Amino acid sequence: MKRISAAVLLTVFTVLLLTGCYDGREVDDLAYVAAIGLDKGVTNKLKLTLVFAVPSATGGSSENGGGSGEKTSSILTLETPSIMAGLSLANNVVSRQVSIAHAKVIVFSSELAREGISNYINAFNRLRELKPTINMAVARGSAEEYLKSIKPSMESSVTKYFELIYRTYKYTGFTANTSYFKFYKYAKSTFIQPVATLAGITKNESSADFATESSIVRRNSGFPLEGEFKAGEIPRAGDIKADIMGLAVFSGDRMVGELDGEDTAYYLMLRGEFFQSTITHVDPINKDNVVLLLIKQSRNPVHRVELSGGKPVISSKISLEGDIQTIQSEINYESPELLAILEKSVEDFIRKGMEELLQKTAEEYNTDIIGYGAVAKRKFATWQQWLDFDWHKRYPMAEFHVEVDLKIRRPGLLIRTMPIISSKKGSV
Repeated sequence: MKRISAAVLLTVFTVLLLTGCYDGREVDDLAYVAAIGLDKGVTNKLKLTLVFAVPSATGGSSENGGGSGEKTSSILTLETPSIMAGLSLANNVVSRQVSIAHAKVIVFSSELAREGISNYINAFNRLRELKPTINMAVARGSAEEYLKSIKPSMESSVTKYFELIYRTYKYTGFTANTSYFKFYKYAKSTFIQPVATLAGITKNESSADFATESSIVRRNSGFPLEGEFKAGEIPRAGDIKADIMGLAVFSGDRMVGELDGEDTAYYLMLRGEFFQSTITHVDPINKDNVVLLLIKQSRNPVHRVELSGGKPVISSKISLEGDIQTIQSEINYESPELLAILEKSVEDFIRKGMEELLQKTAEEYNTDIIGYGAVAKRKFATWQQWLDFDWHKRYPMAEFHVEVDLKIRRPGLLIRTMPIISSKKGSV
């Protein structure tokens, strides 16, 4: 009987210990980091920038983002020998204990990214609070300056701002899902290489700073299309200085190049990760006007890789569908015979753009960011044979063939475009 009583008491005592919160932390005692920035240090190895969410800033909008005029964020920059040391030093500056459990983005400076970021990736791997879904970004310039330029005016929380802005790829196609988990996995892969979101700051103070000589015209359209920009290059002015557009291309842990918004859309289509995007296409009949289309991916891409004497011959078929948004020339492209002309013109435009992108990844960047290696490795009987083939060294020799199939399904709210009739003599 005594033994049973002792066992019961021991069980009750153990249960009470399990429900204890001896290592718990109160929410009000924590300083939540919304974004982490990394630059090369001046007096030390690393410059660490932390963007803290201010919990008291709630409500609508104001100059600083908070409904009562309060700041939505607080920024701390310090120099440190390592990330962990920097977080430890930050705890001696802010009154609350620093927590990165809700951080939304890690931003590397372009200088740091081009030198290689493996040391920092390995450090982040050991941080228990860091979520694998956190976004990876490269600032075109200083990560500190990029984070300092962010002053959300539409959200009462800077954390919400980072969460929303890095999700815009779902309806623009000009960025991508560049989570930490994907970046780390691809950086160590034998068949694909990683990318990160490209971030920047505009140099324009007003619309008077817009200049035609700085505009980008890549597709012989006579004017820059909406996708032909990288972060910081968008011709705009206003109180919103920071933006994201395009991708930073990596080979392992080292940044080797940049993609603009249009190339990023092609990247997403080739990866099968494209949601939708509005594109401006030069009218195939009236070159002075444009046709606007809402493009979606109708089915997953089909990739084939043949190895001819060790040289990869890569074929891709991309299936898209589109909706007509605007026809400036008022040509009746809704008619079957003219619709076929428009579809063929858009198909050729996208195909040429994809082939240019793939040639750039092979010849200029020497890195397979699409993941064709995943298809190529199926041709090898053993893992060792695949490793001996060394896909990353073979990819720069690749030959590409792209087929694009576009079907325009819907003409919007119009079933026929009719020109507007005007009187040359004017009205009385």
